[in-house]
Amino acid sequence: MTRSVFSGAPARLLGLGLTLMTVGTPALADLTPRVLHHFEAADAGNGANPYQPPVYRADDGALLGVTSMGGGAMAGTYYQLQDGPAPAYQASAFAEAGALGLGTGLVVDSQGRAYLGSSPFMGTPGLFRWVAGGTPVNAVSGALPGGSEEAFRPRGLFAVDADDNVYFGGGTGRLGNGLFRLDADGALTWLVDFQLPAYVEGDGGPHSIYLKGQYPVALAVDDAAGMLYGINVRDQSGGAGDVSSVPDGDETAGTLFSVDLSQAVGRGATPVTLLHTFAKNAEGEIKGNDAGQQALVWDGEWLYGTTTLIVWRYRIGDADSFTVLHRFGDGEDEDGETPRGPLVLARDGNLYGTTERTSAAGAGALYRIRVGAATDRADDAYELLHLFDVESDGAFANGLSAGPVNQATQILYGATRFGGATGDTVAANNATGNGTVYALDLPLPATANIDIQAQPATLTEGESTTLTWSVTGADQCVGEGKWGGNKALQGSETLTPDVTGEFTYTLTCVDGDDQTVSASATVTVNASSGEGTEGSEEESGGGGGGGGSAHYLMLLALAVLLRRRAA
Repeated sequence: MTRSVFSGAPARLLGLGLTLMTVGTPALADLTPRVLHHFEAADAGNGANPYQPPVYRADDGALLGVTSMGGGAMAGTYYQLQDGPAPAYQASAFAEAGALGLGTGLVVDSQGRAYLGSSPFMGTPGLFRWVAGGTPVNAVSGALPGGSEEAFRPRGLFAVDADDNVYFGGGTGRLGNGLFRLDADGALTWLVDFQLPAYVEGDGGPHSIYLKGQYPVALAVDDAAGMLYGINVRDQSGGAGDVSSVPDGDETAGTLFSVDLSQAVGRGATPVTLLHTFAKNAEGEIKGNDAGQQALVWDGEWLYGTTTLIVWRYRIGDADSFTVLHRFGDGEDEDGETPRGPLVLARDGNLYGTTERTSAAGAGALYRIRVGAATDRADDAYELLHLFDVESDGAFANGLSAGPVNQATQILYGATRFGGATGDTVAANNATGNGTVYALDLPLPATANIDIQAQPATLTEGESTTLTWSVTGADQCVGEGKWGGNKALQGSETLTPDVTGEFTYTLTCVDGDDQTVSASATVTVNASSGEGTEGSEEESGGGGGGGGSAHYLMLLALAVLLRRRAA
């Protein structure tokens, strides 16, 4: 059996010049949040007002999260939650987090260990490791690398690689700007000092320009290529990035950069490559925030991310490829405003994210970037999926994290900072209530499979073969060539080829993404004893490629079916 998939928008069947138009978008799934937990009052000791979504630990199916409030004396909490019919919630205060609570980092490595950072203000900055059943403890073994003390103030969204190295940014604007790596044994490496003289124009004061940006607020790792990507803020400075690359009258507002990890060295001396400078008015800002307001996702040769205004795309290796996919808050009543928190590249190949607000002063929005099939991804498309309700869903959504796949559904997890209870309200700049943790049940497209067999596969002239087939995850099937016509999703036919040669029987169907899927079975017919081969080469290929007019008509019929399906 041979299986091939012709995908694209539009999909082109090879050698025929026949375009199958895949018009329209599949019916939108109901992605209304399924609330798992409502946070109580901030003084109840059980956590309140989370700045970021929880993360999933596969070992035990637990959700691990942190809150900025609710641990007493303005301290935060760390919590564990199980997704199920009666979600079990446990929270503990964490005084070591500092007066502003926990709101930084949060990744889980392959051993199920979670990493999180404390607030860099009003307390001693720290990086903590949280093992199942235990209390978060200092994750760094030994003293900080000399000279890195000011920069060691964990910020933003962390990343973890296949070897359980954790990458994170740190700094407070003018007091220190760095990139760090923590290995699985707790050894800390100061990878980049973004305040090196070669990276700064000026004296380091408020009017200085940081040519590579200041400190990372989101990171992504390409393990295969050994590359680390990040987005750097502009924080309390005269600029961050290449001033010459932004439009006249605009300002530099952050950077996209890469680090080749094969060149990693300590003491902040690892080389950094600037990939793009964000223009404040045209593209939005990368702003400093402990929990990582902006996001970055790596997807093969592509990077996707957010600023304070947009969702964008960048093709690695192509300096001119930066593309604005959607600009938020441009006056549409039903749209998101201020993208916030991590993006998720889901198993369906699309990206999902949230906004803190909506243009109509609402509680936030859930959106999707439907990743296109075109080689240049020019057909990527923004879709608004859900507007949050302050009482039932919560308000001020702050990103998503990836959960498990159960059968044909992937679960995504998120949190809201406010709302979630009857009577909660949202105003122009704030909201009441203590927030929620919620789940999104994301239906995944069925995996198309065509099984087609011919028994026997080798015949003598005059003998017959039985063709059997079954199809899952697809429909609207047609046979090609002399075996043409509409076909059921499963069946069998007895065929007696009328000439010697090789015959290919192909079944083509349409999968759940409106793409064509094909599979074939080949039969060889030998001449009877003492006789020569009859029929021309064209005739002997009749099972799959002969009868060109019939073949074309069958594919034309499939195109019509596709158009009807999309209508």
